Amino acid sequence: MEMRHAIAVSGIAAALAAMACGTTPTGPPESVLVPIVQADGIPFDGQAIPDHVLDRLGQSRVVIVGETHHLAEHRQWMAALVRGLHARGYRELLMELPHMVDWLLVDFVLDRNPVTNWELPEDLGGELLKAVRDFNRTVPDGEKFLVRAIDANLDEYGGTDAFLDLFGWYANLLPDSGPIATFFSSPYDTPVRQSAAIESLREDLEVQRDELTLAWGTSAFETVSGIVEVEQASVPIRADRQDRYDASVRAREEVIKQLCDARIGVNPSGIIINIGGNHAQKTRFKGTDLEWLGDYLAHRSPAAGGSVFVLAVTAARIVSPDGSSTLYDLGASPPNELFRVMGETWPNRTVLLPLDDPLFTNESVLVNFEAEIYSTRLKLVYDAVLQYPLAHRDPGI
Repeated sequence: MEMRHAIAVSGIAAALAAMACGTTPTGPPESVLVPIVQADGIPFDGQAIPDHVLDRLGQSRVVIVGETHHLAEHRQWMAALVRGLHARGYRELLMELPHMVDWLLVDFVLDRNPVTNWELPEDLGGELLKAVRDFNRTVPDGEKFLVRAIDANLDEYGGTDAFLDLFGWYANLLPDSGPIATFFSSPYDTPVRQSAAIESLREDLEVQRDELTLAWGTSAFETVSGIVEVEQASVPIRADRQDRYDASVRAREEVIKQLCDARIGVNPSGIIINIGGNHAQKTRFKGTDLEWLGDYLAHRSPAAGGSVFVLAVTAARIVSPDGSSTLYDLGASPPNELFRVMGETWPNRTVLLPLDDPLFTNESVLVNFEAEIYSTRLKLVYDAVLQYPLAHRDPGI
């Protein structure tokens, strides 16, 4: 099960009913949680991230930000995080976006814009990417921040049609499309045909590597090879989405791990990864029992070497884009639910809670993630929690 994009408020009612039946642990009382939140919580206003917070995050090779999707305030905060961690040596932001847009993101934030009249879609995190581009305009060439896409090409992102459009755009930038022209002349409508066509193209690229590298340049050849490799892995992931969902999720997570490892391995500077909260978890407490990205990077990745800080992001209240309706409110949580305690202890403030207190390692606390109540030893899952007092959902979500 992935992090939900839509919030089901009824999940709270179901969870509260379960607790009333005694099937869910009650967790530590408010009298225990409030002093910890008061002592360790770091409140701040707006997007001004305190230096001591940036200093702590900057001690890790990789900072994973496990977001709640589609919140305008989160993109604003991430832009501030990019600026703050840039001063501490970070140079790359990896985002949960389909790999087929990877080359476009790089060109956009570096102001290259090779595709005529291309406008950055809002569903690609337009506000954040524009902020990174604008920041890059203020720093020297060798210090610019890259943005890379680390997800498989899923139907949720436009699937086959979007891939063909984007790959076609890139092919048109090449002096000679070579074997790509043959690829586009073949049907690409069913998983079987897709698998055959993309495998054939990958073989042709390998056979013609030397001449294509000479004709296109090393960078362009590697870009095309990366596009083809990830699409080849994406074909069965898309095909399994309906009938073999768990297998699809596992295969997707492997793609994400490999793409993150590759970027961490070639970039000696610090890396920020902005991804859904499920993918970010270091120890599995919700979703399937697979090894998620945060778990892998924190414990097994040779590239990250265990130098990983995982930050979960929530909101005390989420409203519609115009603020006219409430979509999510921690006021429905139990009084001793941790995120409710955070919001009531620091009302109207953004607050960061490092999970340093031994309680979060040794005892299970109640937490409300996207309208579902969980009981978990939270420090085993995340290193800190960031909570916005109010967030606005993107239009159309």
